[in-house]
Amino acid sequence: MLSLRLRSQLAGIAIVLVSEGAAIAMPTGVFLLHPGNTAPSGADCRSLSARVRPSVKKAEAWYWGRAPFGSEMEFYLFLSKTRMETTFSAEGDYDTGELRNLQTRGDKTTFELVPDDHPSQVVSGWIEQSRDGSVLSVTLHDVPTIAAETDRTTYYCSFDAGTQI
Repeated sequence: MLSLRLRSQLAGIAIVLVSEGAAIAMPTGVFLLHPGNTAPSGADCRSLSARVRPSVKKAEAWYWGRAPFGSEMEFYLFLSKTRMETTFSAEGDYDTGELRNLQTRGDKTTFELVPDDHPSQVVSGWIEQSRDGSVLSVTLHDVPTIAAETDRTTYYCSFDAGTQI
């Protein structure tokens, strides 16, 4: 059931090619997690992609908990205009769920996230993509932790458009 739901939601995802001066749309598709705590450069993402060799097929395997044989420890973000789903979320996390109230201005899209594991809570945040499209950042505001609410930014890399869905 979830497989069909995920596939139907992701089936409508389109790749938006952005040129200088063109309106920027919210990025959607499958993105590779960059493991660093700071924003990677385009070269960092190209290097990571060359080493990991990401694909939609591998991302789907990770999504369903089937680590592809011989793969590095790689994680992905599935992003549509209605959902954000990561392959690294554990039960109780706040980074997978329904997206709503999306507003794109320039290269930033603000949103509200209703986490699947916390449907009574709403987490605000934003998505930004670098001008060249190689780097994506997702920032969630006031994510509850044991100590206090905190902002959390996670970085992702786009990979070859031929593997985007």
